[in-house]
Amino acid sequence: MGGYEGWWNSTPASGDAHGLPAETVANNTRTNQVVDAFNRSINDAGRPTKISDVDYIVTPDPSWPKDSVVIIDTSTRQVIANFRVDAAGEPIR
Repeated sequence: MGGYEGWWNSTPASGDAHGLPAETVANNTRTNQVVDAFNRSINDAGRPTKISDVDYIVTPDPSWPKDSVVIIDTSTRQVIANFRVDAAGEPIR
């Protein structure tokens, strides 16, 4: 698996990322583990973000959807997106 892609880690064609999160983590609610991370500055510097690049501790919330990945904006600590995943972590469409 190469990570998850969505509006939270994209850059518009205009290049204007205003209003988009600077940093996110993806937490699997099945395992309560961070499975992906994104940092816009690292990405803009031309390299992918490693999970170890993001210093953020996830506090699991029982209200999060089960068997899902939640995307957390690290600056606000808010879940900004979520999607269901199978046991291997692949999104269920």
